Amino acid sequence: MTAPKLSPAAQRIVTWLGETGSRWGLPAIACRVHGLLYLTARPIPAAGIAEALALDDAETAQALDWLRAQDLVGMTDVGWTTGIDPWALMVQTLEKRRALELREARAVIDQWHAEREGEDPIVRQQAKRLFDLVDDIAAIDARISNLSPVATRQLISLGGRAARLFDRTIGRGRR
Repeated sequence: MTAPKLSPAAQRIVTWLGETGSRWGLPAIACRVHGLLYLTARPIPAAGIAEALALDDAETAQALDWLRAQDLVGMTDVGWTTGIDPWALMVQTLEKRRALELREARAVIDQWHAEREGEDPIVRQQAKRLFDLVDDIAAIDARISNLSPVATRQLISLGGRAARLFDRTIGRGRR
């Protein structure tokens, strides 16, 4: 079985997913492979993936290995498949990124607190404002991480719809 032929517009979606993923710190080729599997919604053998995305065997294998390590793809007797939608990929990525960023931020904040003696008052004020923001984000994150991925998705979807409604009605006059 080979991959279904993607239209040029669908190919642009796959390319866009690869570019977007790389901006989020994900491997671009793996994101393209995931995008292909998601859009086609059927198992595809590695050779079909390579052909559809103009990849060599090593690139395809590396992308599939990465996706498998992230629990984003599986192998059937027919080929590779994913049931994970792009939202789940983004949530997984955000969770890993959040943990890394907050850990690094806490280390910088703790070091600054230990060494802030004699700091310029304006620098001290600005640093406090910045660190308060980090603390606020961490507090929000702690509450959101208690929600299931489905509930989080529904909340964000609801918020997005409300923002678009607001923009179409009340927000229009402000432009």
